[in-house]
Amino acid sequence: MPTDDSPLAFLTGATGMVGSHLARRLLDEGWRVRALIRPTSDTALLREWGVDLVQGDIGDPAGALTPHLDDADYVFHCAAMVSDWAPLGDMIRVNVEGTRHLAEAAIACGRLRRFVYLSSMVVFGMHPQRNLDESAPLIHTGDNYNETKIGAEEVVQRLMRERGLEAAILRPPYIYGPRDRQLLPRVLENLKAGQFRFIGSGLSPMSLVYVGNLVEALYLAATHPDAAGEVFLVTNGDEITRRRLLEILCEETGYPMPTAHVPTWLVRLVCPVFEGLYALRRSAEPPLVNKMRLKFMATPLTYRIDKARRVLGYEPESGTEEALRETLAWFREQRPNLMPDAAA
Repeated sequence: MPTDDSPLAFLTGATGMVGSHLARRLLDEGWRVRALIRPTSDTALLREWGVDLVQGDIGDPAGALTPHLDDADYVFHCAAMVSDWAPLGDMIRVNVEGTRHLAEAAIACGRLRRFVYLSSMVVFGMHPQRNLDESAPLIHTGDNYNETKIGAEEVVQRLMRERGLEAAILRPPYIYGPRDRQLLPRVLENLKAGQFRFIGSGLSPMSLVYVGNLVEALYLAATHPDAAGEVFLVTNGDEITRRRLLEILCEETGYPMPTAHVPTWLVRLVCPVFEGLYALRRSAEPPLVNKMRLKFMATPLTYRIDKARRVLGYEPESGTEEALRETLAWFREQRPNLMPDAAA
């Protein structure tokens, strides 16, 4: 049980998948946990666990955040606007300015041991990515999520150089696990609607990260003395093809395995057309075909975690296939609406 002398961690994004798993891990380690939440957030689980909840907005000026951090030992910044279609101004406010405000408030608190920023492999752009490591250049694509995550990393790096912020940056690929609201729900919804189509052969490999593995890396990035000032790529340490991913989903849920394929060249050709039309219409919904979805479905995306292993002692506890099956067991119990009608 945490005591008054236990380390205090301040979390953003605690009602999301990564943040909630991180909160649980820190509590199990005997830490105190304080979370920044919006008035509309579902905080039932955090309240049940005894997390200290403070209302606010990551877009608030640093001065508004400082009182919540004045006794914090660690800050984990997991909140972000993740979207393939949100307006640039909204994403700058949350992803870039929000990171700056939080980091400046952390510096002002005076007792901070480590600021851990959860970035993303999206900073590497849209091109094929095979066995990249931390030395790979950041690629600006013009897409809002890519641009704002690069911008947020630049904020953290600048504050490390100019104001002595002791920070570590983690870059995960696509994340999945219990309480996933992004990756697996979208795929399962497409399977349920009979709309899933492979782009290309489905044999392009990708690296994923299970939320339990990522939380371990976040904890190590905060507590390991050699993590300060460093950037780490974090995956499950293996890779999987899109076809194998779908095979596991179908095996575990009972959905029929998709057989339809769309040529990659055709999708690449029509992406700018769809994106342009939706932009002209000022659609709030993303087009069915866009560059971010093409990247997820067909682009080779594999990464090396040698540095995290060497510096942090990080070793993934769960491989990709094992963790997928565990996650789908959670979905069958907690999200039966995403299962075939016969299984619901």
